[in-house]
Amino acid sequence: MTPPKRVRFIALLSGVVGVIVVALIVLLATRDSNQATTFQSPLLGRPAPVMAGVTLQGPVINLANAKGHVVVVNFFASWCPPCQQESPQLSAFAYDQTKITNGAQMLGVVYNDSNTAMKAFIQQQGIGYPVLTDPQGNTANRWGVSSPPTTYIVAASGRVVAAYVGPLTAKQLDAAVKPYVGVH
Repeated sequence: MTPPKRVRFIALLSGVVGVIVVALIVLLATRDSNQATTFQSPLLGRPAPVMAGVTLQGPVINLANAKGHVVVVNFFASWCPPCQQESPQLSAFAYDQTKITNGAQMLGVVYNDSNTAMKAFIQQQGIGYPVLTDPQGNTANRWGVSSPPTTYIVAASGRVVAAYVGPLTAKQLDAAVKPYVGVH
């Protein structure tokens, strides 16, 4: 291939690659990332791992004491954009569940974040449900969490029945807990 043809070929190839890269960026930027997806956690069908400690709001909480109630466990962080996106949805869900007899309980767990940042986030977002601290990440490790937001649904029996990664909506959570709320 002569040098002028090689230059044209490289320019054409660069242009094609550039168009593909731009198309990929547009595709990724415009895809719907507003909802979480389920994943096959090894915890599904098993008793929920131990979870106990001090909440950012002060009281001590133990997941074992919630047996008999559906509990939504959400691992999140203040620095996580999808967590910021889902926060109002989780608060709305938690509030709506208080109006239902034996409705689901919401429990947040700090994931790789400082308590100071989380306290500010909780206040800013108006989070009214308990948020458990996890200073060494032991709780996240027991639950197999590798990134926020990750959410588990624990049935009244104490078994994990669903696992989600990504930002949840109140509508998704309503549908997810519906089969378990009021069932013992």
